[in-house]
Amino acid sequence: MNTRRDWRELLVALEYRAIEFAFVALVVMNATNIFARYVLNRSIGSLFEVMVLLSVATYWLGIATAERSRSHLGMNFVTSKLSGVPRRVCEALRLLVITGFLLAAVYSAAGVTWSQYRSGAVSGTLGMPLWPFTLFIPLGCLLMLLRVLHPAPVPLREVP
Repeated sequence: MNTRRDWRELLVALEYRAIEFAFVALVVMNATNIFARYVLNRSIGSLFEVMVLLSVATYWLGIATAERSRSHLGMNFVTSKLSGVPRRVCEALRLLVITGFLLAAVYSAAGVTWSQYRSGAVSGTLGMPLWPFTLFIPLGCLLMLLRVLHPAPVPLREVP
C-alpha cells in the first residue's frame, strides 16, 4: 500500500469533484436565470453575481487541474523541433517565464485578497464577502506552480 499515492489520488478526486460541482452549479444557475428571463420575464440579477464569482474560483482551480493532467494549452511546437542544448535552454526559459508569472500572480492576488478581507469588501447585489472567491486566485496559481515545478512522473488516472 502506497500511502502517498493514495493521498494524491484522494486529493485529485476531491479536486475533480469540486470542479464538477462548480460546473453543475453554474449550469443550473444559468438555466434558471434563462428560464426566469425568457419565460417569466423576470431576470434574477443576483444569480449573475454568484455565477461571476463562482466562475473565478472555477477558472483558477481548473487551470491547475489542466496542468496536472497535462491538458493545459501549451506552445511546445518550437521546443519539439529542437534537440540537445537548445531544447534545454528553451525549456529552462519557458519554466522561468511561467514561474515568474505565477509568483507575480500569487503575490498580487494574495495582496488583493488580504485587502478585501481587511476592508470587509462585499459584492454589490448580495453583499457577500469577496475574499473567499478571490482566494482561489493565489491558491490556484500556487497549485499550478507546484505542478509546473514538480510534474507527476506518470499521469494519474484520468477521472478517479
